[in-house]
Amino acid sequence: MSTGVPRRTLGVRVRRVDGNLVVGLESEALELTDAAKLIYESANGRNRVDDIVGIVADTYEAEPTEVSDDVHEFLDELTDRGVVEWVPLP
Repeated sequence: MSTGVPRRTLGVRVRRVDGNLVVGLESEALELTDAAKLIYESANGRNRVDDIVGIVADTYEAEPTEVSDDVHEFLDELTDRGVVEWVPLP
């Protein structure tokens, strides 16, 4: 995981389709539903990873420890795909 806070990468095409988000990448599209959509939308350059863990936990009535690994792994995946970038702490 990178340092700083996650932010949606500028210039990545995003569309809403049937309530889900479709993120356009160079050669593919990534459909984000439910928790994945919530994590992506919460990566706004202001929320720290712990904030996003809390948002997901609150939304799904879970303990932060239950969702933390999944949030970290998904943010890493989005970073690897170029959909999320890391910016300095505000």
